[in-house]
Amino acid sequence: MLQITGLTHSYADGHKAIDGLDLTVPDGELLSIVGPSGCGKSTLLRCIAGLIAPTAGTLTLNGAPISGVPDDLAVVFQDYSRSLFPWLTVRDNVALPLRRRGMGRGERRAAAQEALESVGLPDAGRKYPWQLSGGMQQRVSIARALAYRPSLLLMDEPFGSVDAQTREDLEDLVLGVHRTGKMTILLVTHDIDESVYVGDRVVVLNRSPARVHADIPVGLPASRDQIETRGLPEFVRLRAEVGRLVRGGAKVPGAAPAGEAAGSDGPDADAAPAEGSGSELLAKAAKPAGKKSPAKADAPAKNEDAPAKDETPAKDDAAAKDKAAAKDEAPALDEAAGKDEAAVKDEAAAKSGSGTARKTARKPAGKAASKTAGKSAGKADPA
Repeated sequence: MLQITGLTHSYADGHKAIDGLDLTVPDGELLSIVGPSGCGKSTLLRCIAGLIAPTAGTLTLNGAPISGVPDDLAVVFQDYSRSLFPWLTVRDNVALPLRRRGMGRGERRAAAQEALESVGLPDAGRKYPWQLSGGMQQRVSIARALAYRPSLLLMDEPFGSVDAQTREDLEDLVLGVHRTGKMTILLVTHDIDESVYVGDRVVVLNRSPARVHADIPVGLPASRDQIETRGLPEFVRLRAEVGRLVRGGAKVPGAAPAGEAAGSDGPDADAAPAEGSGSELLAKAAKPAGKKSPAKADAPAKNEDAPAKDETPAKDDAAAKDKAAAKDEAPALDEAAGKDEAAVKDEAAAKSGSGTARKTARKPAGKAASKTAGKSAGKADPA
């Protein structure tokens, strides 16, 4: 059993990654750990593995204090390319940690071959890591941990560097190993679906400095399937609850545990676990959206007013052009009227004069009339 009490760790630059974290992991349990990015999940695993000494608090494994790397512990890291030795064969990579067990060469090779067969790589022993795909290299890392037969297996985002199909295969592999060996496993992941699918419990950490924000038991069947299990109502409910708690715990650094926040009005109060069915959770989630709907409904009305505002300058421009045209026509009309009056006088003089004068007076009048007809647009010919 792993027991963590009051765990606190601060780095040399003063950054506090973990603050008073308490956690108990019974034997044979597969515990998933999730939380916001940078909340201290990897720091927690390094403290458990004895790779760094915590600033305060105690850690015990099977009743013995952890003050260095425990003998009954194995770690599977995310970056498989850096955890395998490229100059060693796959079989030798798997057998390497067995030297600490005091096993002979033949025993180590037999144990390594058995572990490779358990992860589906029975024929890969003589190959080198660089000759394998990424998913196969991660299987080798898992086989190396299994060959050691630890009482506690730590997995730090072990499937983060592989494709989706390989991830699902490795998840099923870990579940099979857990059922067969009854091994205690701590799995750190960013994938909420994965945490629910593989875990017996899901522990949610809040934003750094990390504490346990929520501890959720997973009531799914022990035998799980990637298609059927993910379609169960209980899986959907747990996934929604864990996702809500992860987002709630990310709001405030060192936020109070979800159970304590439930009775407060603080900024993390909404992170408390919801009671009731999934439909009630959806109903609560729909309330904020309802408050925002009137504001959204006003948006189209504002858009409809926009064309009317754009038409106003156009109407003003048209009116201004009409006025300018009217001003331009006024002098032309006055000129035409003046010419018409002169033509009348000349005609009168021509009647009293000779026939030649009458023809002379009519000719200018005709020209004036034609000009007037063109400029005044439809006025009668005075001649």
